[in-house]
Amino acid sequence: MEQAGISSFVLLPLLALGLLVEREENPERRKSRKSKTMSYDEVEIEDMEWNEELQAYTYPCPCGDLFQITKEDLKLGEEIARCPSCSLYITVVYNIEDFLADSDQNRRNKGLQPSKQQTVTVA
Repeated sequence: MEQAGISSFVLLPLLALGLLVEREENPERRKSRKSKTMSYDEVEIEDMEWNEELQAYTYPCPCGDLFQITKEDLKLGEEIARCPSCSLYITVVYNIEDFLADSDQNRRNKGLQPSKQQTVTVA
């Protein structure tokens, strides 16, 4: 990586800190760089708790708050649960098919279940 005579010794730390952005970043490269960053921990989805109030899976953070990730995030393939109170995050280990199948099943069930009774006014 050489740009205008600046050595990679100077450029790499700037790039790592986000102070320098490469042009036309390749999505695959961004994905591989994301996977090289260190999360606080790897946690199986089964070890997380469903929080009805937050509508998210949660896991205790050392700062005292909770790491959080929603079902919608999981359905989109997100694997990072963040803590809203500090900069820590964890990698969630799960099978995306479980959440996609759950979503498909919910849609089918909604179509098959009888609707609630509603008042109909006829003129």
